[in-house]
Amino acid sequence: MEALIGRTVGQVLADYRMDYSALRLIDEPPGRLWGVELTVPQDGQPRRLFLEIEHSPSLFSETRTWPQALVEKQRVIKVHTSSDQLF
Repeated sequence: MEALIGRTVGQVLADYRMDYSALRLIDEPPGRLWGVELTVPQDGQPRRLFLEIEHSPSLFSETRTWPQALVEKQRVIKVHTSSDQLF
């Protein structure tokens, strides 16, 4: 999963042939987008990944909505699995 670091969210989606709708946006605290969650195939089994992205002021939204193009161009800085403690 280290190969995903440095790639954009859009590139990761393309690598796994997934649609943007497969993502769950993660904002914590509410309004500060810090990552996305997706489930990818690994060894024939589904694996849930949390991709932490670079933070920038453009990723804050009081309404908790972010344009798809903005999310897809964000770079992955860390990959967490479902076994990691995130918060």
